[in-house]
Amino acid sequence: MKEIVIQWPWFLYALIGVWPFWWLQNRTKKKCYDARAKLGQSEDIAIERRDWIWMWVFVLIVFSLARLGYNPTRFSISQSGRDVVFVLDVSRSMLAQDAYPTRLEAAKQGIRDCLDGFLGEEVGLVVYAGSSSIGCPLTSDYDFVRYMLSQVQPRSVEFGGTLLLSAIEKSIDQVLDPERRGFQDLIVLTDGEDHGPGIDKVAERLKDSGVFLLVVGIGDSVSGSRIPILNEEGESIVLKHEGQVVYTKLQDSELAELAQKTPEGEFANVGTLPFHLGEIYETFAKEKESIRSDGDAGYVVYKEAAFLILPIALVLSLWASGMVSRGKGTLGLALLLGGSGVSEPASGQEELESVSFETALDWLEDGKFNDAGIAFGELAFQMETQGDSTVNLAAAVFNQALANLRQAEVLGESSPREALSSAVFAQNLLFQAARIRPGFKRVSMRLDSLAVMMEVLEKRVAEEEKKEQERDEKIDALLERIQALSAGQTELRRNVESIDIQRRSADRNVRAVSPNPREPPENVSIHAVQFEQSQKQHRSEGQLIERYMIELENEFSMDSSVAQESDGKGLETILKRPLELMGEAVEGQLEAEELLSQWRYWAVARVHQSVAIDRLQDILDLFASNRDDEGEGEWDDEDWEEYVDADPREVVASSLPMKGEFREDSLMQPLPIPNFSVEDVLMEEMGSQQFRQEQRAKANAGKVEKDW
Repeated sequence: MKEIVIQWPWFLYALIGVWPFWWLQNRTKKKCYDARAKLGQSEDIAIERRDWIWMWVFVLIVFSLARLGYNPTRFSISQSGRDVVFVLDVSRSMLAQDAYPTRLEAAKQGIRDCLDGFLGEEVGLVVYAGSSSIGCPLTSDYDFVRYMLSQVQPRSVEFGGTLLLSAIEKSIDQVLDPERRGFQDLIVLTDGEDHGPGIDKVAERLKDSGVFLLVVGIGDSVSGSRIPILNEEGESIVLKHEGQVVYTKLQDSELAELAQKTPEGEFANVGTLPFHLGEIYETFAKEKESIRSDGDAGYVVYKEAAFLILPIALVLSLWASGMVSRGKGTLGLALLLGGSGVSEPASGQEELESVSFETALDWLEDGKFNDAGIAFGELAFQMETQGDSTVNLAAAVFNQALANLRQAEVLGESSPREALSSAVFAQNLLFQAARIRPGFKRVSMRLDSLAVMMEVLEKRVAEEEKKEQERDEKIDALLERIQALSAGQTELRRNVESIDIQRRSADRNVRAVSPNPREPPENVSIHAVQFEQSQKQHRSEGQLIERYMIELENEFSMDSSVAQESDGKGLETILKRPLELMGEAVEGQLEAEELLSQWRYWAVARVHQSVAIDRLQDILDLFASNRDDEGEGEWDDEDWEEYVDADPREVVASSLPMKGEFREDSLMQPLPIPNFSVEDVLMEEMGSQQFRQEQRAKANAGKVEKDW
């Protein structure tokens, strides 16, 4: 092996710059010679000592950037141990409390004790009940195994019951490597409640695979124990089957028979007493061979020669620059050395030289934040799918967050809700980048500034909500006045018709007013005055409402960010048609008022009154249609069953009740302002995952006769 190596040899191409440096030195000297010749002085052209020194400084810096290394040290990676897969029973019978605190928690604690004693073993985790699931593939990261173990609960699989064969087959076929046969162990922790195929099939499968089996039986094998569960109200009850309380016992005889039928199989009956699984496994694996992987696996570390070269270059540069130009020389040297300390790209961009990444960066710089965010998101998805490095993936996610952050800054004034939504999305992306690449300093810096921005946006959204609430209150007051006016106008028309009963009877089958009407009713002049005055009051109220609507339209249209919110449709457009209808209603009221003074025109007056009533009702219907287009409605049992059976990814809450077009879709809905840490986000996701698992398990539990 070479004692000296250049780790980044491509930097040596910079040595080509020595020739231009030499040419510039000679050109400068020639110009000095020509200038002196004109002044009557003649000297030979010669490169001074300090020029040579500067060239050597340049060469030394190039070699420093190329990471000249010496004194290599090789570190070998060797592992010894066996492949161990913990097969954990998570059926509801493991909730029995005959072992402290429960059988399941005792088994999980036993696995933790066993992990504490492992050194080089590869460990996996498979959980099972009516079906099986891989909780963790083979890994030497015991902390990750402990984390996945902490997520295990009785609904970690989708079916109830207990089916050991499924877990054994999944462990052998999908977790263990057949090339390491003879160095693999299965540790099954169960109470033996097996409602599936018998132990003969399990033993036969283990025999064919060459896997060693250690069965750990947990629970009371004599009197058994009841199974506590939670009902829909969250109360603790005992599990019943066909009206009888279920008692679960440790099936020690069946488990012992399974271990006996399996080559190199052992059964450890721990019962209800505390046990140390690490000591049990140590005894089990004591006589078994361990595999050791030395080979050529490892890595080489060189000592950096740059720490020796750079001080020499610094001394030479100070010497060549002299005392007068020392400051300038030091500054130039500092600029040259600035790149030598870079060990990796600041944001991972230099490692992502793909065209799509560069295009996304150009869009980000050109202000195309939406396109840039989409491009970075697709790039991050491709990297995650292809298993790219965490540095590159974190860089793509960070730049996606940056695009959404810039978008939020642009929308901050015109649309605080959209800006806040974009800021929340950017915050989630920054959390994701922090999880992918711990210690990403740029993420923490952006999170601090983003928190301040979100606080400002929250205040703006609150102000907008307050304005919208005031607008809604004004609209509600307007509709109440229109409703009252419509009711009063309808009542007046009914009174006119009731007094004019004789004409109405005579003209029932006649389309036009008869030229020779019957005699007028009694006290017609008194009624005419009353009707005219009453109609005048209604007309005055209609004109007041019309002026109020004009004031509202002017007030609403002043807020351009709301008036032009969605596809150019705003509050100004919504009030335009009601204003036209209100004008027609007032016109009809005025015509009716002029005709009610004379009895012979009452029939025509009623027509104009009907027109006014219809226009007022049209206004109410228009607002009601806006409000009821996305109403809640009522759900029957069939609708609810379809909702439960639907794919959760396809169920989108897009029909929430809103106040018509005054609430422009979800943009007008109040948004929660999250202030979560990375731990909070992980805990929330963990809870959501457990909830989804539990719901699927409950849905399938009805298909299992014995769901424990």
